[in-house]
Amino acid sequence: MSYVAARDGRKNRSAATRAPAVPDRIDDLHGHSVGVLEVPHHMACGHASRRQYELEDPAQVRHAYEQVLCEAANCGEVEDLINPAVLRRVWRDLHLPARVRAAWETRHPGLQRRTVNRSPAIAEAAAGGGFARRRRAVA
Repeated sequence: MSYVAARDGRKNRSAATRAPAVPDRIDDLHGHSVGVLEVPHHMACGHASRRQYELEDPAQVRHAYEQVLCEAANCGEVEDLINPAVLRRVWRDLHLPARVRAAWETRHPGLQRRTVNRSPAIAEAAAGGGFARRRRAVA
């Protein structure tokens, strides 16, 4: 299948099929932790005001980081926009596609979600992928 290079240099514009950009070291990230984060136009279309996120607002930080991690064209963009301390703080709360989360957690095991202590019934239900059922007492 042939492709047309995107204006920003990406071969495949579809984030669903493109491999996520994951830098080799989290310490190479040098984004800001305060102020305003403006993501590039290819990550969030629209006026510049719609691409700016206040880093003091937790909801805006999560949204901006989700966009960057899913839509970044290369590791350089990730390194310029993401702050390592902020990434570690919000990692568990990010809603990411499974392939993006797996790529980051494989390369950086320290980011993996912490497990929650669960009762045996809840753990059994989670392992089975469904809800725990209560059995009725037979009279």
